[in-house]
Amino acid sequence: MKSTFEIVTATAELFYRFSSEMPESYMQEVFGKDDEKLANRCLQAPKSGSAAPLFTLIFNLKSDEKKALASYINKRIVRY
Repeated sequence: MKSTFEIVTATAELFYRFSSEMPESYMQEVFGKDDEKLANRCLQAPKSGSAAPLFTLIFNLKSDEKKALASYINKRIVRY
């Protein structure tokens, strides 16, 4: 079973990617598709400086996008 710390760490690393990379570099890897609207939402979310837009982004994902995001985070979890 994965610890809360591991899940939060992997999620934080992903959100760092959202704020430091262009969506073209992670859309296929994270979501398994290139979606211009989703890429724009990922690009805009970190710009406000608070976590609220990131939560909004997550809660407004389509079912397949949520599954892809969870799968990506699950694969990124590293034992500390």
